[in-house]
Amino acid sequence: MPKHRALHQIKSQADLQKVRDDDPYFSGTLAKGLMILQCFVQDPRAHANSELSERLGLPRPTVSRLCRSLQTLGFLDHDDRLDRYFIGPAALTLGYPYVVNMPFITQLRPAMQSMADRFEGAVSVGVAMDLDVVYVESCAYARGTLMRPAVGAMRGIVETAMGRSWLSQHTATQRTEFLARAKQARPDEFNRSSEGLKDSVSQYAKRGFAINLGDAGMGILAAGVASKIHYGPRNLLFNCAVPGYRANKTDVLKTIGPALVQLVNMANRQVNQR
Repeated sequence: MPKHRALHQIKSQADLQKVRDDDPYFSGTLAKGLMILQCFVQDPRAHANSELSERLGLPRPTVSRLCRSLQTLGFLDHDDRLDRYFIGPAALTLGYPYVVNMPFITQLRPAMQSMADRFEGAVSVGVAMDLDVVYVESCAYARGTLMRPAVGAMRGIVETAMGRSWLSQHTATQRTEFLARAKQARPDEFNRSSEGLKDSVSQYAKRGFAINLGDAGMGILAAGVASKIHYGPRNLLFNCAVPGYRANKTDVLKTIGPALVQLVNMANRQVNQR
């Protein structure tokens, strides 16, 4: 099967044509519809046909037909007053089967919540998808000020502790290829995160976890661990994030990181006992 970029990295008609040239079985019409939906992931506000047309490099009549079809199926809703589309409820239902079948999440929630309360932060689970991690579960300290990442939230692999833990599992060649793509696609994110990323990858085997000391620019410190639990082709990634005013680098290295390793080891053992 020909290899091509993930759909959320196909951002224009030109990108789409390159994939179609490589794979004669690739459905361009379906891809165009999904590209429209992906625009709302990247920018959740309501969009006019003209905006979508310009953003994707697609003819406006094509965008109009696709949006009407997506509206009929419930994946888009239309505001007649504004003459703009926004994401519809059917899009939300697509994620439900993925999350509800996630292995051991129900059993792990008490331990995740306990750790979130202990460090007054958030403990999350995610999976890697091309250049991002996608959050699939999160438990947060109830009286904290750290916003819990919502299910479906996306963050760049290079700027998150859990993403760095995933990258640390790859060979040097695989990492080099990935980082070249990340640098080209998201230069600002890459440059902001490169030093922290290097430290996490080089020290992962010794520490057992990756770290993020605020590289995302939100004053959040975090530790991340890649588990041995697989869901389809992807392994689950764990993250513990705390506000920078409640912790420092020493806390992450000496307390938070090791505690997250213990939680993930417990989860791995549960899987092996099945």
